Amino acid sequence: MPSRHVLRSAVCLGVLGVVGTAHTSAQTGQPPGTRPHAQRSQSAAEKPGTKEAASPAQSEDERAIRALDEAFVREYNSGDSKALAAHFTEDAEVVEANDDRYEGRAVIERSFADTFAAAKGAKIAFEIDSIRLLSPDAAKEEGRSLVTPPQGAPVARRYTVLYVKRGGQWLIAGVREEADPFSRPHDRLKDLEWLVGDWIDEGSDAVVRVHCGWSEDANFLIRTFTVKRQGKPVLSVTQRIGWDPLAKQVRSWEFDSEGGFGEGAWSRHDGRWVVKYKGVRPEGTTASATHTMSRERPDLVRWVATDRVVGDESLADDASYLLVRIPPPPPGSRPEPAPASTTNPATTRSPR
Repeated sequence: MPSRHVLRSAVCLGVLGVVGTAHTSAQTGQPPGTRPHAQRSQSAAEKPGTKEAASPAQSEDERAIRALDEAFVREYNSGDSKALAAHFTEDAEVVEANDDRYEGRAVIERSFADTFAAAKGAKIAFEIDSIRLLSPDAAKEEGRSLVTPPQGAPVARRYTVLYVKRGGQWLIAGVREEADPFSRPHDRLKDLEWLVGDWIDEGSDAVVRVHCGWSEDANFLIRTFTVKRQGKPVLSVTQRIGWDPLAKQVRSWEFDSEGGFGEGAWSRHDGRWVVKYKGVRPEGTTASATHTMSRERPDLVRWVATDRVVGDESLADDASYLLVRIPPPPPGSRPEPAPASTTNPATTRSPR
């Protein structure tokens, strides 16, 4: 039988905890309170491949408007309603997608404060479709906004912003938002994008490596797990993470090298991801488990497996392990080629 470390790793890895527990041991070798009008984010110039990226040909006025956008993002992400309101004119008007209206800088500031109180920690992203100067003192910006709340799915909106220049400074005079008829599956997974990369759980007798990347269509995250003991592979798993529009939640589907398979339903609670797994082992025995994934640092993830059941038997003990991100290769070195199916779209194509 393999060592305790191999069994521990197999039990704790999300999919392996479902379909790999017993047969691995046989190895012999819009959220409430979130205001759509506040859904503004990083400049498109910061996102490779995004339409309307910044270029040297941009006018000084356009660069100033993009700088305002970037400041807006920083202040929204820090929950600073006063600083956000300062970007509006005293008589600015905001019209939300549901036709609610907010008039005046003071009212807009209170609206932001209410938003942050109800959805603390919400993050913003948006794509600028166009910035057009209407006159020397007026400009119009159109695009698509996306807000990711602390819990729940991201909410997308189309927006139009009217800017005016007063005293040499660009300010927001009006905002109108409309419902976005389609939220892309890629957007639904943005809160899990930090998984992209290579991870490792290394012990004295076994090594577990995980590679995660975007699918070629950028609508799924694909993870591959490899468990080695004494340098020899003992199990591999492929997992695809995507958005289920019927269940309205993130789901995953897994297949292992021994013929087992499983699926998981993902939900976010208090900054952690909770995954309810169920699966079938090669010989037909069912298995289930609850896995909690906590991102303790950008380079460190803790998995805890609870409620583990194999067939009719409940496993009393919980299991826990840490995955550490493998740093990228130093400049000038030749990195290992990533599988074609897990290419990161940020370097190959726009996620649009």
